[in-house]
Amino acid sequence: MPRVSIGIPVFNGEKYLRDALDSALSQTFEDFEILISDNASTDSTPEIAAEYCARDSRVRYHRQETNLGAAANFNYVFHHTTGEFFHWSSYDDMLAPEYLEECVAALDADNGDAVLSYPQTLMIDADGNPLRVYDAVTRKGGSTPSKRLEEMIGPDERQQSHAHLCFPVFGLIRREALIGTSLIANMPRSDTLLLVELALRGAFIEVEKPLFLRREHDKGSVISAENEAKGNDVELEKLLAAWFDPKRGNRFPATLTRLGFGYLKASLRTRMPIREWFACVSISLAWLRRHRRWLFREFKLVLRDRLRMS
Repeated sequence: MPRVSIGIPVFNGEKYLRDALDSALSQTFEDFEILISDNASTDSTPEIAAEYCARDSRVRYHRQETNLGAAANFNYVFHHTTGEFFHWSSYDDMLAPEYLEECVAALDADNGDAVLSYPQTLMIDADGNPLRVYDAVTRKGGSTPSKRLEEMIGPDERQQSHAHLCFPVFGLIRREALIGTSLIANMPRSDTLLLVELALRGAFIEVEKPLFLRREHDKGSVISAENEAKGNDVELEKLLAAWFDPKRGNRFPATLTRLGFGYLKASLRTRMPIREWFACVSISLAWLRRHRRWLFREFKLVLRDRLRMS
């Protein structure tokens, strides 16, 4: 069993997949496996994957019969790997050679409280040129579940930004911490919910080196949806939901409602001291209260969709 599993979910990734695989295979830490799960691509993704499988026995490839959507494909690579540590890798991002070595060392040096280690993010353009080191709110993790939860969903608006939360999803995560979470749910911002679930279970360690290379390009899932939605936030939510799960069709996903009740459910279900349990439940309920106007708006949009489809 390798110590690290790298899961690469992909759909029509021929433009950047080689870059992602080359960066993974160039790691200074070599005890890993790679599973590529192809969501029924129609480009040369299968041929590229076959090329790398032939080159290195640590690389495996699976092709889905149909496009399952991003959520199911992301979860597939977790369920079909075995490493002690797990890393989701997007087909269009890259890793610096020391990425795994530094993140594994951070978790090995920890006393067991940390569930995730992640480096700083270097933003790159479509051609791989460096743009900037991402200026995010640093999250080293509080000493208790309630402090970590407050850091992520507390009343400080800067700390509620989804953009500040999502990059650690591409960190190195203890498999035992991921088991039992919702993984990547079939909705927008499901990475935010997963990170909250993980934070309730343990701290995050930030490696203060820009070792994760995040590519900005016009074919990315969010940018593509934003361009197609043309400023219509309801249409954007629907497009993103369809990317996560094509079976949802054109229904409004009620993202904030699902997030809020996801936070509450995670707080209720996670094992912790009773005082912490009450604190986390209170923080989750406070989040729902702060967003009640938006939740009511989502309720009306969902009701309108159901009436339109009936």
